[in-house]
Amino acid sequence: MGFEFVELTAQPRAIAVKADKQRLLVTRGSCRLTSRVGAQVLNEGQFSDLDAAKGPFTADAGDRTAQVIMFLGRWGAELGGCGIFKLTPSTPAWCKGDPFNYPKSTNFDSHYHDCDEYWVILEGAGTVIVGSRSFEVEAGDCVAIGMGHHHDLPQLRADVKGAYFETTLEGKKRFGHLWEHRHGPADVRAERV
Repeated sequence: MGFEFVELTAQPRAIAVKADKQRLLVTRGSCRLTSRVGAQVLNEGQFSDLDAAKGPFTADAGDRTAQVIMFLGRWGAELGGCGIFKLTPSTPAWCKGDPFNYPKSTNFDSHYHDCDEYWVILEGAGTVIVGSRSFEVEAGDCVAIGMGHHHDLPQLRADVKGAYFETTLEGKKRFGHLWEHRHGPADVRAERV
């Protein structure tokens, strides 16, 4: 699994298909994605899977600028979610997520997934919890979260905007945020080295 940023302007830019699977997610602005089968306009948070058989591809931002992130790798047909998340400091209200025992100043919930998930921090900075580990993140960092591992973003040093990509659903193949008190124990995948 990998990712790369692409900045877009009014000038069409070639988008190469470099992996078995490739997903383009708009992270800022809007982009027009053109292939030999037509064109589509994607706004922030929308995505398109790039199939080499439909290429070549070009992308532009019309008369503005835009940014996209390309997720590259191998994954199955049944995927979790993909999009943008934004988070600001707040007084935690009742949280539907799983219980936690660390300081918290956001309404983000502690949860797990039936798939691996990747976060790419686009803006801001904060503290991420994955399992029993805590670490600081800032713009440009990628967080890899294995299937079944609880994760949270409980503290911010600056408002956070991030991209998320949930890969192939496995096990019970449930999508979305899962909580032990509602969905049962997590099926934790051993970390890969």
